[in-house]
Amino acid sequence: MTLGDFNLLDPASFVAGHPHDAYDCLRREQPMLLHPGSDKQPPFWLLTRYEDMRVVSLDAVNFTSSRGFRISTDNRLAMAPEIGQALARFMLAMDQPEHNAYRALVSPLFMPSGIKAVETRVRASVTELMDRLEGADSAEFVAEIGAIVPIKTICAIMGIPAEDEGRIFDFTNSVFGTDDPDYAPSMEEANRRYLNIFDYGWQLLEARRRDPQDDLISRIANGRIDGAPLGEIEQKSFFSNMLAAGNETTRSSLSGAIWALSVFRDERRRLIADPSLIPGAVNEILRWFSPVLQMARTATQDVEIGGTLVCAGERVAMLYGAGNHDPAMFDDPHRLDVTRANASRHLTFGYGFHHCLGSRLAILQLRLILEAFLARYPEYELLDSPRYIASNFVGAMKALPISLNG
Repeated sequence: MTLGDFNLLDPASFVAGHPHDAYDCLRREQPMLLHPGSDKQPPFWLLTRYEDMRVVSLDAVNFTSSRGFRISTDNRLAMAPEIGQALARFMLAMDQPEHNAYRALVSPLFMPSGIKAVETRVRASVTELMDRLEGADSAEFVAEIGAIVPIKTICAIMGIPAEDEGRIFDFTNSVFGTDDPDYAPSMEEANRRYLNIFDYGWQLLEARRRDPQDDLISRIANGRIDGAPLGEIEQKSFFSNMLAAGNETTRSSLSGAIWALSVFRDERRRLIADPSLIPGAVNEILRWFSPVLQMARTATQDVEIGGTLVCAGERVAMLYGAGNHDPAMFDDPHRLDVTRANASRHLTFGYGFHHCLGSRLAILQLRLILEAFLARYPEYELLDSPRYIASNFVGAMKALPISLNG
């Protein structure tokens, strides 16, 4: 079969979110398809079956993340070399044992005891957010609601000054919007905005080396791997990775939840009638919405996936939205079911040792915000369809206008 209008290298393929019709067609007719490359990069394989993605994610012998954890657009590949160097040192781009060594520097803050310590702060932020909305008839959900608590939370954990929270919203858009003309009108501007994040982070890191605090930035600034301090590129990479990943998935998933519960109104009514269903609903929303579009691995040797030979050096792109809507794993997958028994098996947070470090924190925030928002605004309505950041990596909304009281 042919790809038709779907092209992973073109963000326009995701202008309305996941193209599930294309995924379903690929999964049904050719679940392992060699996608054309471009003048700047070779062809790669598309994976659309849940089981194939699970197998690849767990196979650290035949696959590596160190040659790229995503399929980039040609535009992104042309960005400043310092940006590429930093991306190559993300934890997502590390194999074992290096990955675990870096993860261990910050993981205590995201373990159950660490999450328990921050829960009071999250609850206070949610209450403050709801109070701020009092009396409003409408809101732009992404910027005015969805982004607020995740940014406040990650800033508190990292040790970023509260007065800089607005800058973090802009920084996150700069990281994920390098293919979006609203955030990167030119390559020069895209580079400038991205490099500003490194400069900002480096100032905070230097301050923490002089005066360590009980925060994540101090752990990065003063951390050691095999007895040696992290280099400048590693520290800037670590900072920008934690900053962006620490709030974007939660912010996007919250917006996705509001959209989903407008499409599936009966499911919204079930949650309003029985809020005890919300913790389970969070995993179902993460499955149904799938905020991460794709992750990639490179074969280190010839290996077979689902009956197809992938040669050494070839890349595979795992389409998480396709895997999360695979009927072989999830019955009636395009339907949101807030009581779905196996919703927690979604791929949204990854699989294996790259499983999202902040997944517990994201789930906590999603649960608390949804509980408060649905209790306060059960009759909310969408005023327009969601608008997405132009990206082939994340399904991040940049606008979702809503009427708060129907």
